[in-house]
Order: sequence, then C-alpha cells, then structure tokens
Amino acid sequence: MKKLILTTLAGFVASFIFGSISYFLYYEKLMVALMEKYPASIKTEPDLMIGMGAGLVQSLLMAYSFDKMNFNTLKSGALNGIWFAGGIWMIANLNNLSMLSFYETSFVITDTVISAALGAFAGAAIGWTLDRQK
Repeated sequence: MKKLILTTLAGFVASFIFGSISYFLYYEKLMVALMEKYPASIKTEPDLMIGMGAGLVQSLLMAYSFDKMNFNTLKSGALNGIWFAGGIWMIANLNNLSMLSFYETSFVITDTVISAALGAFAGAAIGWTLDRQK
C-alpha cells in the first residue's frame, strides 16, 4: 500500500507540474477563445479540485498498472506513459468530438499530443519511484 501511495503521489506531482505549464502555454488561450464563442458552455475559471481529482485518478491508475506490468524504471515509465495517457485522452477527445459542436479535430490532435507528453513525464516519475522501492 505504501508503494502505491508513493508512486501515485510522484505521478500526481509530475502531472500537476506539467499540466500547469501546459495550461498557461496552451489551454488558457483556448479557454478564453471558447468562452467568447460559447459563453454559456465554458466556465470562466477551471475547477481546480475536479482537475486535481482527474490527475490523482490517472496517477493512481498508472501507478497500479505500471507496478503490475513491471514498468519500473524511469525509461520504461516514460515510454509507457506516452501510450497510456495518450490513449486515455484520445478516447475521451474522440468521444467529445462526436458529441460537442465546439470540439475540433485540431484540438483533438493537439490535446492528445500534450496528454501523451504529460504521460511521459508522469510515467517517468512513477517508474523512477517504483525503481527506488525495489
């Protein structure tokens, strides 16, 4: 249980750092543009607790899975974090694209790439933490 908690926290901290940077570099401008175009559909500020909850759940899922699949080095964590997070968010983005009129293909591609990079960063932290607990 201690290993799961530590690796989840490592993945969460890495996700939070990468997610904060990507928000300020990309998502914040997108949110402003969407608020202007769809004011009733977009919150003026993201709900940080919900976002942190999503990051915590993804980190827990990655930490548990990576431990069971022996992705327990910095390199294997990073490489597998790419497909893991990229895959999760590609599915979510494609579902949203199929249902929401303001979703665009260019956003699906960009967000999936950013999510895969976040997965590499979080996966590296998880793999490294698992390696330290051998």
